[in-house]
Amino acid sequence: MDDLKFKPLDAAATQQMLADIADEISPVKLPADKTTIQVADLAFYDEFKFYAVSDTTLPQPNQRYMLYKPGDVSLMNWTNEPIYAVNERAPIKLDRKTTIPYAKFFFHYVRGQLGRFIIVEKPEEVVWLSNANDKEKADVAQRLMPVTYKGSGRDNLFTLTATVVFKNALFKTDIKIAPYEMDVFDAELGAPEHFTIGQMKLTNEDLLLEELNVPIDPPPGEFG
Repeated sequence: MDDLKFKPLDAAATQQMLADIADEISPVKLPADKTTIQVADLAFYDEFKFYAVSDTTLPQPNQRYMLYKPGDVSLMNWTNEPIYAVNERAPIKLDRKTTIPYAKFFFHYVRGQLGRFIIVEKPEEVVWLSNANDKEKADVAQRLMPVTYKGSGRDNLFTLTATVVFKNALFKTDIKIAPYEMDVFDAELGAPEHFTIGQMKLTNEDLLLEELNVPIDPPPGEFG
């Protein structure tokens, strides 16, 4: 994810962090002298930072991710659960400036068993198979758009619009984000839907192109 700027921790800080998190991440064990850690700031949290932890005794991929502040660590597992839990504890800061970075972070590090929603804004962000032709690449490039902030509507949810790849299809979709814990009436269900702070929902999906020659990622494993 190019939007995150990772910086390496020095040896002393790495050893201290490994000692601090050892009990909380058990049964995962990280060798003290063979683990490297990088850290990135997140605009939507004041205290929590994002860490990439590599066990160099293992072949690549050998990197785990976690949200961490001293005394509080959440090991990422490719579901939304660690993010939503930290959102409530942090708490998350959501406004016009932070909703887009949050959505990009969320969809990069949440990967469902049925497939990933990959936000694509530029042609160079689309991964193609070798048999993809110039026409389909041009067709996709013509339809891509930057993630756009549309404000909050009558439902009080922040709304973004983005183009995403899901499996081998390109969609345009709205991304709804709850700025706080709330109930929102769902006209399709005919009942209120409960949202926790920072909870996401895709709506108004518009299929743009399908049967694209793009790789379909397998279900997520332990490492990224």
